[in-house]
Amino acid sequence: MEEKVGPSEMIVHIGPQHPMLPGPFRLNARLRGETVVDSEVEMGWIHKGIEKILENKTYLQGITIVDRICYLAALSNEEAYVGCVEKLAGIEVPERSQYIRVIVEELSRLQSHLLGMGEYASFVGFVSMFMYTIKEREDVLSLLDSITGARITHSFLRFGGVKDDIPPGFRDDVKRVFPNVRKAIDSYEDMYSTDSIYRARTVGVGVLTADVAKDLGVSGPPLRATGVPFDIRKDEPYLVYEDLDFKVCTETAGDVYARIQVRLDEMRESMYIIEQCLDQMPEGPLFAEDTPYGKRSPVMRIPAGEVYHRVEDPRGEMGFYMVSDGSDKPYRVKIRGPVYPTLQTLPPLLKGVKVADIVAIAGSMDTCTSEVDR
Repeated sequence: MEEKVGPSEMIVHIGPQHPMLPGPFRLNARLRGETVVDSEVEMGWIHKGIEKILENKTYLQGITIVDRICYLAALSNEEAYVGCVEKLAGIEVPERSQYIRVIVEELSRLQSHLLGMGEYASFVGFVSMFMYTIKEREDVLSLLDSITGARITHSFLRFGGVKDDIPPGFRDDVKRVFPNVRKAIDSYEDMYSTDSIYRARTVGVGVLTADVAKDLGVSGPPLRATGVPFDIRKDEPYLVYEDLDFKVCTETAGDVYARIQVRLDEMRESMYIIEQCLDQMPEGPLFAEDTPYGKRSPVMRIPAGEVYHRVEDPRGEMGFYMVSDGSDKPYRVKIRGPVYPTLQTLPPLLKGVKVADIVAIAGSMDTCTSEVDR
């Protein structure tokens, strides 16, 4: 961004700590009156050094670390990490464990979207919506807690399986919770679509085109809101997703309203996927029999090699590139998260908008700064 200001211009720094920003980053905006002329995003305020930490931990210890990349996507982070090790070691995951992984990862997607949508609504002044979504999210977190033993950072996946089976009564809990969540999502959609002030602040605002999204490497709901039906669960199926019936939720407008609508539709699909898993999940072991790994795997030495494994996390493509030198620790870990490319859309989207639209556009991206500053 050109820092030299012209007549009637000034530079405003929003953040790194600001109640209307989805995370600690700094947005530098050059304004002419109330109009954004140019902007840039500054990251790095909470850098954690997770890639180097992983290179100094055993493979099993790394599962706990990847939870902290972004707590809202802890389970999909685990899936990407564990999937790398399973590919390198040639580990086969039993079908029952694959179904359990899908269940917990879709529950994680559901709670992430609920929180992200509530935060976004509060940014645009719809504060009561945050209380609505948090209420339903607590029920979803209780379902997750009953399986993994934790609400947020789970450390649940293991190489070749999962830590525990689903508990007795879990199906009944799902039948109790999901109808209420579906009703709540319908009510959110009704409130969004009928509120004239909300529509004025979102329809046609912050339009991201498919070409710009693809050029910047955007994935997840922001990309699908431009009409691009890219979803790793469909395009490169992992676990048992190819055996499940679900649709890739898309919109074509590419604006703030479309991005929220995609997430509303995705929450419905996640519940549908979980219900299918409970119906189709076979009996069987959680780990392949007669193998040196299991629920409490000893220190594992992984065959030398390199691999890239990616999954569809709540915000898009989460991928791990891993190099093994044959020891009990990864030689190199590189994380490709979905949020950094998404944040790069802000400068082009904010150009020419009013200051009041900044928070609506930034909030609709549902970014996780913790994942960028890893």
